[in-house]
Amino acid sequence: MSRTHVIRGAWVAWLMLLGFETLCQISLKSAGLDNPDFNFSIAAFAHALATPWTWVAIGCYIGAFGVWMTILRKSTLSAAFTTSAIVFVAVMFASWLVFGERIGFWQLVGCAIIVGGILALGADGADDAESGAG
Repeated sequence: MSRTHVIRGAWVAWLMLLGFETLCQISLKSAGLDNPDFNFSIAAFAHALATPWTWVAIGCYIGAFGVWMTILRKSTLSAAFTTSAIVFVAVMFASWLVFGERIGFWQLVGCAIIVGGILALGADGADDAESGAG
């Protein structure tokens, strides 16, 4: 298998994880809006399970689980887990787009810190790989 094919596969897996995780959170928020009186009773759980958004979220969790297992097979846990923080950024922008939630200056600063941290951790992993330590 060529290196290009492996890199393309990794990008596809990460984009799938990002999509599943982001859609899951948007779906859970939508399900919560459809179930404003949720109180942990059997009736509330039944009502939540009757909400289509709940089932979309469950499907996304299953999809994300499968993709995550694939990513972990080919990556170190420390690199994969820290890189998965990009989901926070995607969810914030998706909530702005779908629900009109406000994104303020400090949220944008937080996004920059998350992305910078992911890049810094990735650069550190690249240095380890080059030195033979990774």
